[in-house]
Amino acid sequence: MSNVAFVLGNGESRKGIRIADLKQHGTVFACNAVYRTEEPNYLVAVDPKMILEIAETEYPKTHEVWSNYNHQYEKNENAKNYIKWFSPSLGWSSGPTALKLAADKKFKTIYILGFDYQGHSRGDKHKNFAYNNVFKDTRNYKKGNEEATYYGNWMNQTKRVVNDYKDIQFFRVVPKNAFKPHDLEFNENFKHLDIDEFVRIHNIQIQS
Repeated sequence: MSNVAFVLGNGESRKGIRIADLKQHGTVFACNAVYRTEEPNYLVAVDPKMILEIAETEYPKTHEVWSNYNHQYEKNENAKNYIKWFSPSLGWSSGPTALKLAADKKFKTIYILGFDYQGHSRGDKHKNFAYNNVFKDTRNYKKGNEEATYYGNWMNQTKRVVNDYKDIQFFRVVPKNAFKPHDLEFNENFKHLDIDEFVRIHNIQIQS
């Protein structure tokens, strides 16, 4: 098995990178509505609304789906019988939870994509940011013109994984001028990697 994993959040910086291409180079962990169009090795969703959406389909019967147990899932046969439960529940967001799952499996190198943290700048003096998600304006997601959720908890959860797994090298893949939280760069096992360099290393194409 490859010692490389790819963990995908749904920030728009990862647009055009296909999971099928990444699977040629390692194991893919992805989140939430990714299941609608692609098939990662592991799908993580912690929002009950998203789990119930996924469980409306046959996806959990044929793919590995992970979530936190919730008593309301007892009423849904696909959720109850096929989804795997974290024990204990971290109480984290889906992206960092997927990152922790990958780290627990002892991959030596983990590439993080679509962890954008910050929304799209509206260019106003109040520094408001618009919602940044590849699935915006679809079921169970905010509208694209709504305000982005503050990223502090998500970033701190990422930092916790990086700190706890010092034997793993983490690369956050982002465009050249992307937002780069300084809090993450204090770790020797964490680096930012330009997305152009990432696709060159893995010889993959960004799809339009």
